[in-house]
Amino acid sequence: KSLDLGADVEDVIITGSIASFNWHDMSDIDLHILLDFEKIDDNFDLVKKMLDQIRINWNKKHNITIDGKEVELYFQHYTEPHEANGIWSLELEKWLAEPVKLNPEIDLITTEKKAEAIARQIEHLFEMFGKDKFKEAYEYADKIKVKIAKMRQMGLSDQGIYSPENLAFKMLRNAGYLEKLSALKIEAYDRMMSITLKTKSIDENKVWKNYLQQGDK
Repeated sequence: KSLDLGADVEDVIITGSIASFNWHDMSDIDLHILLDFEKIDDNFDLVKKMLDQIRINWNKKHNITIDGKEVELYFQHYTEPHEANGIWSLELEKWLAEPVKLNPEIDLITTEKKAEAIARQIEHLFEMFGKDKFKEAYEYADKIKVKIAKMRQMGLSDQGIYSPENLAFKMLRNAGYLEKLSALKIEAYDRMMSITLKTKSIDENKVWKNYLQQGDK
C-alpha cells in the first residue's frame, strides 16, 4: 500500500521447499506477491528492476518470521511461469500446485562438487578484497553472481528442483555463502568509489604563531 503502484495485487502465494515435501529446518517461507507489471508502467523491464530493488531493501531491513521461519518477499508478474512442487494461494485458499511426494535420484557427489567450486571462488574473492583489489573484487563478485544464477536456471530447466545445480545453490545459500557474496560486492563497490585524500599534517602551534607575528606587524 505504501508503494502506491497503481495496480491491485492479483494474488499472494507461498511456494518453495516450505510448501512441498522436501522442507527442512532451514527452509524459509517464499512469499510471492503477484502483480500485473504492465499496469504499473509499459516498460516491463524497468518495473521488474524497480520491484527487485524494493524487494531487496525490504528483506534487508525486515526480519519477519512465521513460526520461526524467515519470510522472504518476492514480486512476481502474475503470468510469469513458476516451477515449484508446491504453490499455495492465499487469495483463493487452495493449492495452485499441490505438492507430491517424489523419490528423486539425488546426485550428491555432483551437487557437492558444484557447491565447493563456487565456495572456493567466493573465498578467493575475499582474498582479493583483503589485498585492496576492490575493482577486481567487485567485477569478480558480479561474475560469480551471474554464474550462480545461470547455473541454477539451467538446472531447473533441465532436471527441476532436485537438479545438482539447484541443490548446490541451496547448499551455498544455507551455508551463508550467497549472503556473504552480496555483502562483499556492495562493500567492494563502496571502497572502489571512495576517495582518500592524502594531506600533510598541520602544525597548529606554528600556524598560530605566524598569525600572531603578522598581527604585531
